[in-house]
Order: sequence, then structure tokens, then C-alpha cells
Amino acid sequence: MKWIWIILLIIVGIIAAVFAVEYLTVGIGHLPSWVPGHGTPVPPVNGKCPGAYHLSDGRCYETGHMHKRGALAALIAIVAFVWAGWLIYKNQVKTVPAAPAADPAS
Repeated sequence: MKWIWIILLIIVGIIAAVFAVEYLTVGIGHLPSWVPGHGTPVPPVNGKCPGAYHLSDGRCYETGHMHKRGALAALIAIVAFVWAGWLIYKNQVKTVPAAPAADPAS
């Protein structure tokens, strides 16, 4: 049963690491649709994009990255991996019984 928690934590860590990489490296407008927070393209007005948008493929996409979500996903990944490592260590360490003390009378 202990190994199920370790496997689950490793899977959560991998998924969180993938989300962290996506959020920190891909612009908001170009995030895949399966990633929460992906930007919806806005149609250009008079051939130009408003404010913090850039024109690509005839549509306006929001610029920037989701740093807070990326940092949170990275933190979750680190915590999951450290916790899984601690559980692995705890499962591997065997308690060695103390050797009996030498009898001083002999």
C-alpha cells in the first residue's frame, strides 16, 4: 500500500512539472486548449490588435506568460518529488536492532 502513494506522488509530480514548463515557456495565447488559462483569440479591429495582444495567423493573441501558475506548478512538482523520495527512503531504511552491551563482569 505504501508504494501506491509513492507512485501516485511521482505521477502528480510529473504532471505538475509538465504544467510548469507549459506555463513558463509558452505564451498565454498559444497555450494548448487542455491547459487551464489558455487565451482565446480576439478578432483584430481595423487590422490592429488592442493593448497587450499581438497579431498571428490573422487573429490577436494575448502576450506574456503565466508566471504565478508556472511557479505554483513547479512548487507542487518539487513537493511531490521530495515527499515521494522521503517515502522511498523511509521504506528502504531498516531499523537495525541494537547490539547487546558487553557484560563488564566477565
